[in-house]
Parts: sequence; structure tokens; C-alpha cells
Amino acid sequence: MSRIPGGGIAIALLVRVLVFSTVVTLVLTILQLTLSYRSERARLESRFGEIDQASSRSLSESLWALDSKQLEEQLEGIVRLPSIRAAEVRETASSAHSLTVLRGERQASRSVVKEFPLACCGQHPEVIGVLRVEATLADIYRELATQAFVILLSNAAKTFLVAFFILFVVHRLATRHLLDIAASIGSVNPQVEAPPLQLRRQQVKGDELDQLVDALNAMRERQAQHAAELANANARMATILDNIPDLAWVKDAGGRYVAVNRALITTLGFEGPGQMIGKTDFDVHPPELSRGYRLDDAEVMASNASKRIEERHVRLDGGITLVETIKTALRDRDGRVTGTVGIARDITQRQQAEADRVARQVAEAANQAKSDFLANMSHEIRTPMNAILGMSYLALQSGLNPQQLNYVQKIHGAAESLLGIINDILDFSKIEAGKLDIEAIAFNLGDVMEGLGHLVGMNAEQKGLELLFALPPQLPHALVGDPSRLRQVLLNLCNNAVKFTECGEVIVAIAVAGREAHCIDLRFEVRDTGIGMTPDERQRLFQPFTQADSSTSRRYGGTGLGLSISRHLVQLMGGEISVDSAPGRGSSFHFTLRFGLQPEPAEAPSREGSLPGRRALVVDDNASARELLAGMCTSLGLDVDTAADGRAALQMAQRADADDRPYGLVLLDWKMPGLDGVQCARLLGQEEGRRHAAPTVLMVTAFSRDDAQRQLVQQQVSVGALLTKPVTPSSLFDACGEALGLARARAPRAMQRQEALLGHQAHLRGAHILLVEDNAINREIALSVLGDADITVSVACDGREALAMLARQRFDGVLMDCQMPVMDGYAATRALRQQPQWRDLPVIAMTANALVGDRDKVLAAGMNDHVAKPINVNELFATLARWIHPAAAPDDPPSIDRPAGIAATMGDEDLYLRLMRMFRDRETDFAQRFRAARASGDTATAMRMAHDLKNVAGTLAVRGVHQAATELERACLDELDDAGIEPLLRNVDRLLRPVMAELVALG
Repeated sequence: MSRIPGGGIAIALLVRVLVFSTVVTLVLTILQLTLSYRSERARLESRFGEIDQASSRSLSESLWALDSKQLEEQLEGIVRLPSIRAAEVRETASSAHSLTVLRGERQASRSVVKEFPLACCGQHPEVIGVLRVEATLADIYRELATQAFVILLSNAAKTFLVAFFILFVVHRLATRHLLDIAASIGSVNPQVEAPPLQLRRQQVKGDELDQLVDALNAMRERQAQHAAELANANARMATILDNIPDLAWVKDAGGRYVAVNRALITTLGFEGPGQMIGKTDFDVHPPELSRGYRLDDAEVMASNASKRIEERHVRLDGGITLVETIKTALRDRDGRVTGTVGIARDITQRQQAEADRVARQVAEAANQAKSDFLANMSHEIRTPMNAILGMSYLALQSGLNPQQLNYVQKIHGAAESLLGIINDILDFSKIEAGKLDIEAIAFNLGDVMEGLGHLVGMNAEQKGLELLFALPPQLPHALVGDPSRLRQVLLNLCNNAVKFTECGEVIVAIAVAGREAHCIDLRFEVRDTGIGMTPDERQRLFQPFTQADSSTSRRYGGTGLGLSISRHLVQLMGGEISVDSAPGRGSSFHFTLRFGLQPEPAEAPSREGSLPGRRALVVDDNASARELLAGMCTSLGLDVDTAADGRAALQMAQRADADDRPYGLVLLDWKMPGLDGVQCARLLGQEEGRRHAAPTVLMVTAFSRDDAQRQLVQQQVSVGALLTKPVTPSSLFDACGEALGLARARAPRAMQRQEALLGHQAHLRGAHILLVEDNAINREIALSVLGDADITVSVACDGREALAMLARQRFDGVLMDCQMPVMDGYAATRALRQQPQWRDLPVIAMTANALVGDRDKVLAAGMNDHVAKPINVNELFATLARWIHPAAAPDDPPSIDRPAGIAATMGDEDLYLRLMRMFRDRETDFAQRFRAARASGDTATAMRMAHDLKNVAGTLAVRGVHQAATELERACLDELDDAGIEPLLRNVDRLLRPVMAELVALG
């Protein structure tokens, strides 16, 4: 049994039990003694009564008889009774000689006296004396004391036994377990996981101690969990504080560091927090800084608030950094200020960033000023440029004599060159502003290459250079990307190659660098045999306003912007341009771009279908051109031989004819040393003794097609077809098919563009347009260009005048200049859009502004489209035709020219009516069928439907529908998108509806 601790619950309980038992025992003893005393007194009184009854008569008779002896004996008997100490009889009848008999001793105290009268004799007894009995209380008191002692002793024994038993039980059942619980609780360490508390006894279900132990164990678990959470939180906080770049610390009221983070330790050059804890600012900082820190701390503690301060800190290397410090008073749970908490952030870089921001704002303001200047200069330069280009264009159409034509062509060419320089400067401005956008539209790579060949070929021809295209035979042409920017980059590289090449060739090569399901990577290369560059020149090459050296700039001209712009354009399209070059060995510029692939048509026409197996001879004095052309022929399935000059070609042709392996096709270069292509072609046709038919000649020329044709006519030489360099697989296939009579030659793209222009002009014929222009020269140019297309033009000189004219008469569209006095084009357009009758009126902007955001500004003002000055005639009419649809004039001819239709059927009116009914039944839902075909991607069917409608309507003399269907077919041939096709289709449907309504009456 474990020792019972003094002062514990068990001893306290023991004392309280003893005290309580003693008090209860005393109270009960007193109560019992009181009852015993009363009982004894009652017994004594009863004894007195018995003495009275038993002795009073006999004593009265003895007293009457004065028999003292008898009285003594009787009194002796009374005295012998318990507690009776004295008995006396005293005569009271005579006063002289009264008789008194006493037995026993009188009691001085603690006695009870009782007197009884003695009466005697006769019928009327008289009192003759008194019996006086004296009893002592000492016996009762003695009895009570003995009784009290016995009671107290027995109760005390029982009390002590019970108390010690309770002490034992309490200690056994509770105290020792409480001591165990106390010891267990006292040994709890939050850092050490302790086993759960268990009592040294068998567990009693529902016992209070077990419940207490369970509660304590649960509390210990919660405490351990809380301690773990607190430790984790402290660890997280410590990790956060140690990993934030800011300096953090806590100081007590005396300025001593009590907590620091790693950033502060590292900054001040200490190895661990222990080296700083307990130190003051004076121990770690210079005195002048420390005094300032202490003053700030005192101010924060006195104000019981926070303070933001910009102050200096000393780094480990002794350098001074500017920091922004937030100091806050540290308070305990009672709200008393016990120190400070500080966080400091290095704002040196922020201050530098702010300085940089201010500098950037200044630079942006300067850029904005430059952009505004460029915008104004663009407008000011483009306005006279529009006059020069417009007037020279009109002059070229006016039938000039050869000398005048030469002068005006040079003026027009110089103006276009100047416009190119202006566009380069504007593109550079857009690039600097970061607002040059790259489109992602469907285009044909063949169109880009053909346009490149036309633009560069003339310059190459003038310098006697060969411009060659090296294209793989299976190169896809239907791509998705930005054709204009691709053309701009290639054109710049090719022009530079021609500019810096005196002799030899310029080759544009395209190779497939990678292909996926919906995209393709194409590697473009432009290489020349020019002057080349040194490594130092290559390093400076792509810097703006820079050429290889100043002498190059003086010799060859140019702004030095082209390559810088090209590099940025290639980067915006996702590539990187590079150059390989050496002095005297030419240069090679190359880059790789990713393009999307358009969906393949349902039935792609085969190129090689009728060419494989045919024998062909390629004749060219330029080895590179000869090799490329032979490779393309081979890819088409031709069996190809090559010759380096005309004499060798004639010999090879004769030998092939003699070997019964004649050439079916000879591809002859026109300009060759010695025997040129025209002479060689004439000799090939004049050979005698030929066993087989003369081969078909396909004349290849890098020079003017018209000049070659003229030379052939003059020398009376016939060739199967003319092929203009640079040659592409597509143009070669078409020329071969034309020369061999295997397919109808496609119209050249230039002719297609001219046909498109004529179609747009035909669509606009009869339109009434309001021209709003303040410049007289621009008005004259626009009036001449539009008037030649049979467009009626009314003129307003500013926006206010335009609004007044719109209120007076009806127009099909408005051609609006943007910058005008009184009211500019933006304000005028916003004003007319507020009127319901003009909300759908087409308004086309015509402005010299060509900087970033000009088109967006035009569209935001409510205009439909934008045409830049100087005016490009093709773009002008294409844009007008896209939006403007002339209303039918009141005097328009009837929808159906019946007499002309009957005449077309040889006067057979019944036949004409049957054809008209067939036309009605077939073409009623033309617009729906056409849209469905376009929606399904079947553009070939849609084009054939427009073609059929055009032919039938022309045959039946449905004039309006015939013209509209012609324009729709031409748009299909031009591969316009839905935005360009839909207005033309709506025009066909508009003209077709009244025709169908008229034909319904035929039954």
C-alpha cells in the first residue's frame, strides 16, 4: 500500500469524520444523559411517592402515640432505601414539646427534600406532624458520569475505526489513483508522445474515475493534437518567415531581438538566429542607424500603433539598401505593450522600377509623339501620292504616244517605289508599337509565288539574272496563314537578292520541313550569287536603318528597314530568319513557318494523268535553271533529257529521231548564247529526213511574254505554248497540257484579276455613289475612275454637306474621306447612322491614314470598310462591289426579253415557252441549292450551277439574271469567301424572284 500523503484528501476526510463523529457522539451522549437523568429523577419521585404511601400512616400512628422507638425503626427503613440519605419526623401539633426523630445525614448539596404531612385519627384526621425525606443526587450524577464515560469511550472507538476504514477505502479507491493521475498529468510533455493513462486496477465500466481517466486521456489527445497543430503552424510560419525575401524580427521592450528570420540573419551576416537573439540594434548596426531604429521603436510603443518608415539598412558587404519598414507594437494578452514587430522590404529595385516607369512613360510619350507625327506625315504624303499615282494611272489609260507612255510609266513606277518606302516606315512604326497583326486566312501558295515572280521578275530581267523557283512537286498550295505578310518577306528578300547580284541567279526554294494532320512546316530559302557579306556585316544586318555598310547604302540605295521588318514579321508568324553568307559567294536567307492546311477537295485533279511516258528535252544554258526544270518535268512523269545550248539540242533531237525514240516535247529557253530559243525552234521544225513528227516546242522565257510572242511572229516560228520564268510545277503542268493539246490552258492569274475587275465594274454599273472628299485632285481622280465604270457620282466637300445631300436624294453608297474640314468623315458617319433610313447604307472609308488602328477606328465610327490612299483600282472596285448593290433603274428593261428569246429559238414560240417552263421548274430554288452546295464544301458544284444559270438565262434572254449569274460565276472562279459570294447570290435571287413570278402565269 502506498504512503498516504499528509494534507491529502484522505487525511482531510479523516479529520472531518472524527470531528463530525465527536460532535455527534457528544450531542447524542448529552441527549442520552439528559434522558437518563430525567428517568432517575422520575424514579426518585416515584420512590418518594411509595414512601408516602407505605410509611405515612404508620408514622402518623407512631407519632400520635409518641412512640419514638417505633418512629426510629420506621425511619431507618426509609433511609435504607436507594438515594435516601435522611428521614425526619417532626411533630407539629404541640408547640411546647414537639417530638422530632431524625435518621441519616442531612445533605449540604446535590440533594432533593420532600415533606409529607402526617395526619391521624378519627373520622376527621388532623395533621399532627411532617415526614421530611432527603434524597441525594450524587448517585444519579455518578451513574450518569459512568454512563457518559462508557458511551463516549465506545463511540470514540467506533468513530476511529470507521474513520480509519474510510481513510483506507478512500485511499484505496480514489486517493492513490488521483495521485497517479496527478503524477501522469505532471509528467506530460507536449514534445514527447506519452502512453495513455491507466489506473492500477481493473476497469469498472461507468466508474467516475474511469470517466475521469477517459476524459483526461481525451484531453491529452486533444492537447497533443493541438500541440502538433500548433507546432505545424509554428513550423509553417517559421518556414514562411524564413523563405520570404522580406526581413522580419521581434524585439522586446528593451530593444533586444527575441525572434528573427533567415533573410535578416543572412543580410546581417550571421550564421544562425542564436547569434542575434538577445542582441540590440547597437550590437548589429552602426550607431547612427541604431539610434534612429530605437527612436522609431519608442515612438511605435508609445503610440501603441503601426508605423511605415523608409529607412536604410546595411548589407553584409557594407552596402546601403533602401528598405520600407512596417513596425507594429507587440502586445500581450492583457493588451500591454511588450515590444515591437518589424518587417522590412528592400525597395531599391522598386525605386529603380519606378524610375524606369517614369522613363518609360517619357519614352512612350516620345513614341506617341513620333507615331502622331508619322500619322500626320503619312496623311500628308499619301495625299499628293494619291494624286501622282491616280493621275498617272488615268494618263496611262488615255492612249499616249510611246515617248509619253515611257515618261508616265517611269513616273508611276517611281511613285510606287516611294509608296513602298512609306509603307516600310509605317510597318516599322507598327512593329515598334507592338500592334502589327498577323492574319490566319485561307490562301493559295501558288498565287503568292506567281505574284512574287511577276514583281521580282522584271527587276531580274533588267539585270539579266535568272529568277528560279525550286518547289517540290507535292507541295500543298491550299494553306491557312497570312499571305500578304509572307509575300512581303519573300519580296523583300528577293528584291535584296536581285539588288546585290550582278550576274548569275536568284533561287527561291521551298521545302517541307514537317507535316501533321492539319498543319505543315515549310522552309523558305532565298539564295543568290551576289556579293555576299562578312561576319561583321551579317551581325548588323537585321538592325533598322542599317545596311552592310555605308558604301553599300550609297551604291544600292534603300532605307535599311526591309530586313528588320522581315525579321519581325517572321517572328510574329512563329519563325526565325537566318542568313548564311561569305564575301563573293552570295547569300542564303532562310526561315521556317507553320501553316494550316485547308480541307482537301473531294476529287483532286491529277496532274500527271496524260503526261507520264512522254519524252521531253529541256534546253537551258543556266545549269541551275536546267536542273530545276528537268526535275519538275520528271515529277510530272516525263522522260527527260537535258541540253546546255541550242546546237546540242538539235543534235540530241536528231539522234532521238533516228533511234525511234523521238522527243514529243522540247522546252527551250529563249535567251541563250549562240543559237537562241527562237532560232532553235525554227531549225527543229525545218529538219529534213525526219522519221517522226517534229517535237512540240514550249518556249521558256525569263523576259516579257509579249516580247517573246512578237519575236516568234517576226521569225514566223510556231510554238505550242509560252512559259514564263520563274517556273512552278503548276504553271509547267498547264503549259505542257496546252502545248500538247491535252487540256485547256487556265487563264493567267493577271488575266483572272482583270476579269474580276471587269466583273466588279459590271456589278456596279448604274450605281449612284456619294463621294465625300475635300481635296480637289482626289475628287478628280475618283470621278474619272468611277465614271469610266459607268457609276454615277455626286460630290460633297465635307461631312455636313454630305448629310444635307443624303437628306435630299437617294444613294446606293457613300465613299467617305475621313479627315475633312467643317465635319470629318467619322463624325458624319456617326450622325447618319443615327437616322433609321441610313443605318444600312454602305459607307466606305477612303483615307490616307494607314497606321495602326485606322481600320478599327473606321469600323468603330460605323463605316463598313476601308480603302487606303493612294487608291489601288482593283481593291477599290472589289470593296465597292462587296457592299454596294445598285437598285434597278425605273427605265430598266423588262426581266424577260421575250422577243429576243423567241428569236434565239428560231422563232419557235412553243419551244421557247417549254424552255421557260423547264427553266422555272429547275431554277425556282436556285439560291437554296447553291447555299447547300457551298455549305457542304462542294464549291465545284456551286460554280457549275452558276455557270448553267448564266448560260440558260442568256439563251432565254433573261437579261438581269444572266448578268448577275455571270458575276456570281466569276466570283466562284476567283475563289472568293462566303462574305464575297453572299451579296452576289442575294442579287441573283432578287432578280430571279420576279422572273419566277412572271413564269408562274404560264401554267
